Amino acid sequence: MPLVYAAAVLTPMGQRVEDAALGGVRESDLFGSDTALNVISVPVILLLVVVIAAVAFARRRLAVGLGAGVVVLASAATSTLVKRIAERPEIAQSTTPNSFPSGHATIALAALFAVLMVTPRRFRPVVVLLGTGYAVFVANQTVVYGWHRVSDIVGASAIALFWLGVVRAVGPLVDRGQRGDRDGSRWPRRLVTALLLIATGTTFLVGVAALVVGIAGGTHDHGAILVAGRMASSASVLAVVTIVWLADDMHRAPRTGAEAVPTER
Repeated sequence: MPLVYAAAVLTPMGQRVEDAALGGVRESDLFGSDTALNVISVPVILLLVVVIAAVAFARRRLAVGLGAGVVVLASAATSTLVKRIAERPEIAQSTTPNSFPSGHATIALAALFAVLMVTPRRFRPVVVLLGTGYAVFVANQTVVYGWHRVSDIVGASAIALFWLGVVRAVGPLVDRGQRGDRDGSRWPRRLVTALLLIATGTTFLVGVAALVVGIAGGTHDHGAILVAGRMASSASVLAVVTIVWLADDMHRAPRTGAEAVPTER
């Protein structure tokens, strides 16, 4: 995250490139409603923490629920703090205020990671697909509306990933093979892995192509650069989710001896 901030916010070229994408923002944007963004608010965050705690309590995983709550609250607090101390210097005639990082994208990703922590493993493929779709949608909307730049989304992704890593490293072990955390069929996880990898690669390649078109000929096509910004934002979200998903697969609950070898009667 510090490298992204330094390159995109603290250099004239970085500011000009990101502001070029904002030049493609139009009043008649792709999405007709900002409902997905308005959902993310302090009351909703607190409600989410309560729901996570309730699920953890019902599954007798209070320590895991506490860790999931830390992921959400710490990510939100870090995003707010960084936005206040990471100022945007006026070095490229920018007319838009500081927006690094995106609080909306931070919460969307942190919420997804927290819910995954308390969700039984056999249901996680569905959760990750729905949660990733929402997080990508939020990231796109913030860019389309001109609320945030690409670096804001990358910074948000880094914050959510950082706190998940901290909790998983020093917090409770989520998967110990207890009932309810054993894997179901393997093909849903393989399907989700393939979809995430394909989506990440596709959005990255489309973003690169749009950027080339946007800067070709020495003139800036703001519409194409906006598309590149949207694809880059989506790719950063997808890449972080893919990393978390692959890491989660490395922590599969082991098969017990009773499960591996059927007992004779």
